[in-house]
Amino acid sequence: MLGGGISFAVIWHSETLDTSRLTTLAQNVAFYDSEQKIIDAQNNKKYSYIDQISPDCINAFIAVEDKHFYQHRGLSLPRIAKAFLNNIKAGYSKEGASTITQQLVKNTYLTNEKTLQRKIREAILALKVEQNFSKHEIIELYLNAIYFGNNIYGIANASEFYFNKTPDKLSLAESAGLAGIIKNPTKYDPLLNYDNFKQRTYLILGLMHEQKLITDEQYQNALNEPLTISTPANIWLGTNYQTMALKEASQILNLSESDIINYGYQIDTYYDPSKQQLLYEAMNTPDYALAGEKFAMLSTTNGQVQALWTSTPTLLNARRNFGSAMKPLLVYAPALELGVIQPESLIEDSPLIDTDFNPKNSDNQYHGTVSARESLVRSYNIPAVKILNATAIENATIIGNKMGLKLADENLSMALGNTKQGTTFLELAGGYQTIANQGKYTSARFIRSIRDRNGQTVYFDLTNKYNYAPQVIGADTAYLLTDMLVETATTGTARKLSSLNMEIAAKTGTTERENTNTNTDATLVSYTPQNVLIVWHGNATMKPSDDLPQGATGGGRLANVAKQIHSVISQPELHFTRPNSVKLINLDKIDYQNGLLNQANAATPIHETKPALFASRYQPNNVSRNYLITTPTILDGKVTDSDTAQIWFDVLPHQTYEIYKNDVLQSVIQNKNGTYTFTDKNPQINNIYHVVASLNGEQTQPSNQITLCLPQNNRASNQIKAVEKKRVPWYF
Repeated sequence: MLGGGISFAVIWHSETLDTSRLTTLAQNVAFYDSEQKIIDAQNNKKYSYIDQISPDCINAFIAVEDKHFYQHRGLSLPRIAKAFLNNIKAGYSKEGASTITQQLVKNTYLTNEKTLQRKIREAILALKVEQNFSKHEIIELYLNAIYFGNNIYGIANASEFYFNKTPDKLSLAESAGLAGIIKNPTKYDPLLNYDNFKQRTYLILGLMHEQKLITDEQYQNALNEPLTISTPANIWLGTNYQTMALKEASQILNLSESDIINYGYQIDTYYDPSKQQLLYEAMNTPDYALAGEKFAMLSTTNGQVQALWTSTPTLLNARRNFGSAMKPLLVYAPALELGVIQPESLIEDSPLIDTDFNPKNSDNQYHGTVSARESLVRSYNIPAVKILNATAIENATIIGNKMGLKLADENLSMALGNTKQGTTFLELAGGYQTIANQGKYTSARFIRSIRDRNGQTVYFDLTNKYNYAPQVIGADTAYLLTDMLVETATTGTARKLSSLNMEIAAKTGTTERENTNTNTDATLVSYTPQNVLIVWHGNATMKPSDDLPQGATGGGRLANVAKQIHSVISQPELHFTRPNSVKLINLDKIDYQNGLLNQANAATPIHETKPALFASRYQPNNVSRNYLITTPTILDGKVTDSDTAQIWFDVLPHQTYEIYKNDVLQSVIQNKNGTYTFTDKNPQINNIYHVVASLNGEQTQPSNQITLCLPQNNRASNQIKAVEKKRVPWYF
């Protein structure tokens, strides 16, 4: 006890109050762009005097942060004692006892070290502040120094950013809302966690009512007041970027955003002002008239985010379903990686069987036998479902997660780009960066390095320095998928990009509201050997009234935006490099029209050489005009009313199918196309069926087994009593 007293006395006499530090705004953090120039902030140096702040606002902060503010002299001894007892009961440091004066000192004076000496310094400086400033001056300094999240500090900036008004115009509910943010700016972020923000607003209104700072009528009116966030449309271009860089720094250093703001860190980023301006101008060109809210992000192929802009900050961490823009990541990359398909593999675009999931193609048509390449280029849904089913959802999920997606317990709707948790724009970028970067995964990153207030480097992006990135899919998979997406940008859903004089890959995505003709999301992801670009417009609120106009798609006006950006930033002379693991093989080609198999002439095909790309690890042994790869044979069946057993499965004319019952050959099927039904007129009580397909005399993997059981009394049953379906990976 005596030692503590001596320490307090020594620090008291050695600690000199520098009042200039209190009157300097608390933004000590600095952001630097890719050229090491400081990124100026629109909200810098804004200050509100006490008479420019709503009295309700001042009372709201006092009610929640320090209700005895006008009674103490810098320290609240009853509050310290209460916090001490509660922490002992809890067994850990559950709550603090800092007064508003102590918080002012902490935000403007001290480091983030958690030591007894720092707490003593904080207490001493708080007492000295009270000796040199009036209560009105202290609350004014405090409100201009505190951090409100989203790289916003000070009451003037927070009031403008969240409510588009000056602090003297804040309503009672808005005042309580801002007071609620500062305890945990991430948890109570009005843009990203509105429900938390609103509940805390109500809590603070309750405290103000209990402390008789507002009347019963004021309290009830405030509870019924619409609490609307109205971020101004003219947000400075770099605000969104700095917000994301600050969040990344918080994760890297394991510090709160408030600590990073207050303790003088210097953050070097990949920000490129000229590209930021380009994104903004392209997304807001009147000629394109993009409806709804908007988002754009530009990164290098190894994940360095150079520019980011959005019309609403709520989208920065929003999880959305991007529709068919997800197909390359969720369907085609896993299938190529596991050898389930190659670009020229043929799939029947025909009605699905053996599934409760029955989507339609966007044109409500079936297209017969189509290649995997054609399916992706035209963004057909049914072939995508069949490919995912052949790959197995579990396998696709594992590979998708390796590319930075958050997938778990998914179902077949994943083939259409729908996932249970949705996907952030950063995750979407990370997935496409993997493809563009030859199968190496890097997350989308904003920060090059971080220095502390003394200039010492505490973090450096090693991915940038050493070009380190894990190989999560093969370089062959990445190139084959890129080659397919180049065709998408040439003749497919993103063909508006074809006028660019460069090699570019792209995929569109459109998300439709169920049972309507309106869309909630329109997405276009495009990439070159240099850059990955995401442009999006859509319904950020998800209210039906905010849906996009009918006909708005990812391949529409967004393609004009992407063209404008790529024409400025990309180098036409650069091309995607084909790895040695991808082989170009000449195949005899069956007559195609517009990329689809010409069924009318299939019996008398026109022979011509067609070069095709293959991953060498899955290169076929036999190459002929009959090289047509199909999805695995999947059986379904039932027991009929007439006491017969029926099974059915899809067949193609070039393959031979052998039907087995209880491992005994029952029938051989040749030269058939479509869905084939086999009827067993003499079933036993237990009947186990499977099918083996063969191509050029070489057998493929056997189908699943299906068991049809007849009741012992031989009465008919329309239901399968026991079905065991074991899907097997399908390789060439």
